[in-house]
Formats: sequence, C-alpha cells, structure tokens
Amino acid sequence: MANQGENNVMMRDYRKGNWTVQETMVLIEAKKMDDERRMKSERGKPAELRWKWVEDYCWRKGCLRSQNQCNDKWDNLMRDFKKVREYERRVAGGGELSYWRIEKSDRKDKKLPSNMLPQIYDALVEVVEKKGLTAAATGGSNANATVVGLPSGLGQPSMPRVMQNPMPAPTVLLPLPPTAQPTILRYSQPLPAAGSDTTEYSDSPSKRRRRRGEGSSGGSLHEVGSAISKSAFIIAEAIRSNEEREERRHREVLSLHRRRLQIEESKAEINRQGISGLVEAVNKLADSIHSLASHKSN
Repeated sequence: MANQGENNVMMRDYRKGNWTVQETMVLIEAKKMDDERRMKSERGKPAELRWKWVEDYCWRKGCLRSQNQCNDKWDNLMRDFKKVREYERRVAGGGELSYWRIEKSDRKDKKLPSNMLPQIYDALVEVVEKKGLTAAATGGSNANATVVGLPSGLGQPSMPRVMQNPMPAPTVLLPLPPTAQPTILRYSQPLPAAGSDTTEYSDSPSKRRRRRGEGSSGGSLHEVGSAISKSAFIIAEAIRSNEEREERRHREVLSLHRRRLQIEESKAEINRQGISGLVEAVNKLADSIHSLASHKSN
C-alpha cells in the first residue's frame, strides 16, 4: 500500500506559475488545519511530513501544488503579512495613510508588498491569532506555574519561587524564620499599601486568568473591527471611484457629440459657400456671353 501511495504522488502533475487568490486561500486554510492537527496529537513530527500533509490537503481542495511550492508560498505570505502588520501598527496613531489607502507606487517606495489583498490579510490574521491563542492555552511545562514570593518585611530578600501545579491550587504559605513566629498571621500574605487597588490580592487565580483571557479576546475583537472598517472603507472607495469614472465617461461622450455637431455645421457651411460661389460664377459667365453676343451683333 505504501508503494501504491508513492506511485500516486509521483504521478501528480503539479501546477506551475503564479498562485491564484483561490489557491492562496486554500493554502491558508490548510496551514490553519495543520496547526490545529499538530497542537492536538502530532507535535514534533519532521517539517517534511507536515508540508506533505499540507500538500495532500491542498490537492483534495483542487490546489495542485507541491509541498515545496506550498512551503515557499507560505514563507512569502508571512513575510509580506508581517511587513503590512508592522506598518499598520506604526501608522495607527500617526498622520500617515493606511496601507489600504496608498497607491501601489507608494507601497513600493515604502518597501511594502504592492499587491496584498484584504481577504488574504484577514485570513492570515485569523491563522496567526488562533495559533497564538492555542499555543498559550496548551503551553509548555510552566503553563500552570504559580509564582510565590517571600513576604516583604520579614528580614529576607523577596526571591520568587516557581511551583508547578496542574490545577489551580490554594495559596501556599512559606515557612517563616524562627524569629518571625509571633507574626505568622500578620505576614501570611503581603500587605497592600494604603489606598492601593486590592483587586490583585482579592481575586482568585482563576478570576485573574479569566480577566487576562477577556483582555486578549478584546484585542482580537478590536483587530477584527479594524479589519471590517478597512474593508468597508475599501468598498466605499471603489464605489466612489466607479462613480467618478462614469461621470468622466459621460462628460467625454457629451464633448464628442458637441465636436461632431460642430464638424457637421462646418461641412454644411462649406457646401453652402461652394454653391454660392458656383452660382456667382455661372451668372458671371452668362453675363460675359450676353455681352459678347451683343458686341458681335453690333
């Protein structure tokens, strides 16, 4: 069966040339599915096998590209995506125009990709953010680590110590020095300064993690909203540009019609003048003949 699979792979006729938008979207979808697959059960497999899986996925979706082509295209996409993302973050609070509002020539002058499409950028944002959230949710051995420090005021430096807990654990009390035995209840937790916010000390670890998760989701919603606003602006610009082109075409048609009328009037005037000249010449010729006849008769 393995030899049969290898023969099928060798018989594949890979497509050459530039990538279409549909092929690019299929590749992004394949990479997103591959990230989810590796996060679940197949982490640590060689990169060649991963890109082979991406090739098979793309092949099933009608994107007839090899694993090397997929790898190279993905590297180029991520390089362009990072450039556009960094530029957008840099100009977010400044007076410069957004990447989506500048011309291709200006993009080249700023050393930015000249042909990044909004739908491709949004799809890459989703893949990158989802990969980051998944990595944070299934982090390494220190994902659930709780940092506990010595209370200040006990005569010892505050040295953090990491304790590994697979599940949120209750507050761990460190052993106090012999000289601090009478104050074990007073210094079981670091005391907040007067007038300071005590939310950090009163909330449980699960609430703090949930609050941090809400902050991350808020940032994601902000970026999605920003992408939607950019798309709406691009659509409005396209509609306005189309209306301007229609109006300019209408003016050109009217101007052409006026020129055509002027040419026809000029032709009519020339014909009228030619007929008048011809009539005058005939009259003069008739007068000359009449004068000549009169002269001969005399």
